[in-house]
Amino acid sequence: MSKVSVGRLWKALVWLLAAATAGLAVVSLAGSLLNPFFMDVPALVLLPLVAAVISVRHVPTRTAQALAAAVTAFAAWRFPHAPASPKLFVLGVDGATFEVIDAHADVLPNFTRLKAQGARGVLRSVEPMFSPLLWTTIASGRTPDEHGVRGFRVHSDDCKVARFWDIAEEKGEAVGLYKWLVDYPPRAFKTGGFWVPSWLAPDVQTSPPELSVVKELELSKRLRRKQVAAKHGTAALALDLVKVGVRLSTLQKAVAWSVREKLTHPDPVQTNVELQKLRGWVDRDVYVAQVYRTNPGIASFTYYATDGLAHLYWDKYAAAGPGQVTPVLAAYMQADTILGDIRAIMGPDARLIVVSDHGFKAMDGTGLAGQFAPLTEGLRARMGTLLPAAGPYDVTKVGHKLTLGFGDPSMRDAVRTAVLSLTDASGAAFYKTEDVEGAGATLGLTLADEQITAERLKTDTVGGEPIANYVTLTDAYTGTHKFNGVFYAFGAGVPAGQELPEVPLLDAAPTILAAAGLPAAENMPGKAQIFPELPRVPSWDGLVSQLQWVDVGEGGGGVNEDQLKALGYIDSGPAPAPK
Repeated sequence: MSKVSVGRLWKALVWLLAAATAGLAVVSLAGSLLNPFFMDVPALVLLPLVAAVISVRHVPTRTAQALAAAVTAFAAWRFPHAPASPKLFVLGVDGATFEVIDAHADVLPNFTRLKAQGARGVLRSVEPMFSPLLWTTIASGRTPDEHGVRGFRVHSDDCKVARFWDIAEEKGEAVGLYKWLVDYPPRAFKTGGFWVPSWLAPDVQTSPPELSVVKELELSKRLRRKQVAAKHGTAALALDLVKVGVRLSTLQKAVAWSVREKLTHPDPVQTNVELQKLRGWVDRDVYVAQVYRTNPGIASFTYYATDGLAHLYWDKYAAAGPGQVTPVLAAYMQADTILGDIRAIMGPDARLIVVSDHGFKAMDGTGLAGQFAPLTEGLRARMGTLLPAAGPYDVTKVGHKLTLGFGDPSMRDAVRTAVLSLTDASGAAFYKTEDVEGAGATLGLTLADEQITAERLKTDTVGGEPIANYVTLTDAYTGTHKFNGVFYAFGAGVPAGQELPEVPLLDAAPTILAAAGLPAAENMPGKAQIFPELPRVPSWDGLVSQLQWVDVGEGGGGVNEDQLKALGYIDSGPAPAPK
């Protein structure tokens, strides 16, 4: 190749590099103007610097000057380094357990540092271990009988008592609430802040409304796409996500996954894990940006992949060898990164509480190697027929246990009698029942005979109906809830390295309030851990009647049923009898 042609090729490459650099500079500058967190890949600044050095000798002076200006604009991105405003951060990590955290300290550095620099203890959960009930107890400091949340098919305005954000608002604090369970519909805090509902929400409403793009992205993965799919094209969706805080690194991950998915066709496990992680990065980005934009005094963020992936893939975690990153561990590693991001923006006088609603363990090996699951919808429909006066009924499951919630606590004995009237073909009761402490309108159910086989599914009955309407064989879910969750406290006034005695679930709300400098109520049975309490008020219950809820409109009356099914808490309806 001649020197002339080499020179032309070199110049063409330089021009191409210059054009790409200028384009990247424009994108980064525009993104940074919309979102100061956008340009979070500092290494990319090297590209325009190299391009500028090369281009000065090989392109016209004006072009070099323009490129230098583009470099300046590119490098002008800014990432807020000043501490954020909240005096209290609350990080919920659904289903987190010390069994995983302590076994993998080498890849969970932020949890490890939190243990050394703050206080921690085992959180003791309660039955029934269903997340909506537990997160509402954590937020309110009240029992299920008092707060009224017993299952998944509930809304935020079904809660009968005040939660910590209601109390903070009443005391003049701005609140940032990001995906706390049982938080739909949202409402605008009169003191400012933001509110993005959790995965149970059936539509895209948020406060402020521009954050609805987060829920649109989440809900567009549902089976019923018609509610949200037409609102944005891909480019418009990405732009609106950038406006509310999504960063360049998250967009890079999304593009990389999209390309990988098309080229390699990953298996369902990989797909589930990657989509859960992408959701986590989007949530992290938006939460941090909104904390800076709205300046709340209390800012809460809840992360769910640690629970969702553990239900499905705990067996892979249990069987993993040293150094193997399973889906469960991948979720904990992302939670650890989010914990580090929150700590990085804390001010010197801020405090942090990290809490889970329960722990996790392998499914019990009862029945046919543990590979059966009770079904929810057949029983729910049957109870509505047997005893409609006690309804409405809500049946949910975790592992081999069902929780049957009903509308009237005074009818618990009648509900129990109706449940026990469902007998198998031999005349024996199909279910065993147990009372749930603090939840008078709830019964815990397990199968009286857990020997479930394919032959039994063909021949047995429950109350004269096919047994396949009430139980099925499955190996889809390998992990289930256990009592021992996690509790951490860090920040101003927290002794470093303190190991706490067991922390009851009912202590969480008084502790959160004390950490925020807010008074608990006398009708909260728990006590504050670590932080001194202010004098208690008689009750905060009167706040509930003052809350102004938004009109959810058409289609807003339910919950995200698709996600409940995906996580295994409910099933799609009676299963067909095996042939």
